[in-house]
Amino acid sequence: MIKYILSWFLLLLAALLNAAIRELAYKDFFEEHLSHQISVFTGLILISIPILYISKKWPFKDRMQSFVIGLIWFFMTDLFEFLMFFRVSENPYKDFLKVHNIFAGEFWILILIWLVISPVLFYQSSRRSIKID
Repeated sequence: MIKYILSWFLLLLAALLNAAIRELAYKDFFEEHLSHQISVFTGLILISIPILYISKKWPFKDRMQSFVIGLIWFFMTDLFEFLMFFRVSENPYKDFLKVHNIFAGEFWILILIWLVISPVLFYQSSRRSIKID
């Protein structure tokens, strides 16, 4: 289990790469809110890469384990996000809750949902794929 928890840092690297791409590539071309919305979708793609790698390197033993790992990654990610808000925001609680409001056009929650379901989907996919040696 510890290898999956430590592998969360690969997801963090993918997220930091995504932020760098946003800041360097398209932030100046769009208003800030739209840049963050776009960044969620590029982030979904980028964090899928280490999740797929992890699921291939250390296959989950069953669907329940893949779901639990996804939940752990969800909580680690949301805790990290909260701590970042706590460090840089004047009103961290309000700002933290704001980014979770999909009805206000905030798509961050899609990242969190993907963190929970993607390990399960990759587990299911690996069970159905044909192994060629």
